[in-house]
Parts: sequence; C-alpha cells; structure tokens
Amino acid sequence: MLGAGSGSILTRRNWILLAGASFASSGIIYGFAGKEFWDTKDPAEWTTDDIAKLMTKSPWAKAVSGERTRPRKNTMPPDMTGNPAPRGPVGMGGPRTRIPGTAGSNSPSVKTVTTYKGTVIWESAAPVRSALKTKLPREFDGQYVIGVTGVPLAKSDSKGTIERLRQVTTLQAKNGQPLEAAGAQVQHDNGTLYLFGFAKERLPLSKDDKEVVFTTHMGNTVFTAKFNPKDMLYHGDLSL
Repeated sequence: MLGAGSGSILTRRNWILLAGASFASSGIIYGFAGKEFWDTKDPAEWTTDDIAKLMTKSPWAKAVSGERTRPRKNTMPPDMTGNPAPRGPVGMGGPRTRIPGTAGSNSPSVKTVTTYKGTVIWESAAPVRSALKTKLPREFDGQYVIGVTGVPLAKSDSKGTIERLRQVTTLQAKNGQPLEAAGAQVQHDNGTLYLFGFAKERLPLSKDDKEVVFTTHMGNTVFTAKFNPKDMLYHGDLSL
C-alpha cells in the first residue's frame, strides 16, 4: 500500500477506480459514526486507500448519477406488424437497442438513453485540500468550493458556456432559498473538474444544519448531491 506522498501523483479518475476496486474486493461498508482516519492520522500518513475513500465515499464526497434521453432516427425497416425490426441475428437473441416508449409504424424515431455517473466533492474542506496538497484558485477566496468530476457538464470550455453552467448551479440549506454559484471554472489537469464557488457570507452554515443540497445541470439532466454538515467534522470542527 502506498503512502500519501507516492500516491499524490494519481489522478482523480485513478482515485475513483481505486476506490471501486478496493471497496468491491474488501466488502467493507463505510460509516461515519466512529473515529475515521482523517481524525486519527496525520495527513502525511494517509495511504492511497485512505485518500480514495475520502475522495469518493466520505462526508465530503457524494456519488451522483443521471440519465439523458436523445431521439434518433430509426433506420431499421419495420417488420410485418409495423414494429421496428430487432437488432442482432434473427432467432439468436442478439442485442437490441433500448427503445423506451416507442413502437409501431407511427414512431419514426427511437430514443437512446445514456447514463452518467460522477462524484461531487466539497473541494474547500480542509481534509480534501490536505489530501490533494494543492491550493484552490484565488478567485474562490471566501467561498465554499464544490467540484464535479466524471460528468461532462458542458460541451465546451468557452466563457459563455461556463457562465450558463454557473447560472444553473446552486447550493441550498434545508428549508432555505437556493444560492446561485458566484463563480465557475473548469480544469483539465487531473481529468475534467468543474469547480463552483458559493459566497460564505450569503449562506452561513453550521453543523446544526440538517442538510445542504448541491444541484447542477447538464442540459435537462439534473445532478443533486446531499451533504450532512454534522458529519463533515475534521478534528471536531465543521470543515467546509
């Protein structure tokens, strides 16, 4: 098992893959009730497994998923019943295109469904910065910073595209009003990472808050991650 120093060269995608392999092989189910490594070990002693857990399955990291449905022209000739002909060898049970809710000669198009899976990370939290050993851009000073990886939220990195993405990204305390992101940025150093900043003065949070919800969009697809501040404690203090 590598120490944190040697593991720091791993990319965010590596952390996710490592976490999946480690958790699947060990069968371990992680909870947050007892003392965790971030409270019992110095960051210099954190292993790659420790960091993978922090970056993927911890109070500061949540898995998100969403589906995107796109229509496309049905180029397959209909069978004698008027339904689109199945894909694959006849009578051999070959693969078929997923066609949700479309059938018959009155359906000239089919729909393809793509599932996206990613991770939402509270980037400004002290343990996350200790694991990554880097600083956030200065433009995010005084802000909670939340990152999204694994999901292609925008088609390009143009200023206009990222600005539109910023406008549809919010942070909301339970029973409160959604706060629009104050800033947004995309980085490609360690895979694609979307960063969103939220002014702390506009949304004071404490460990007594029951839930904080982060929401962003990819077109019509919504990605939501829910965080519980009472679990986001680092050496006994709320770390956001």
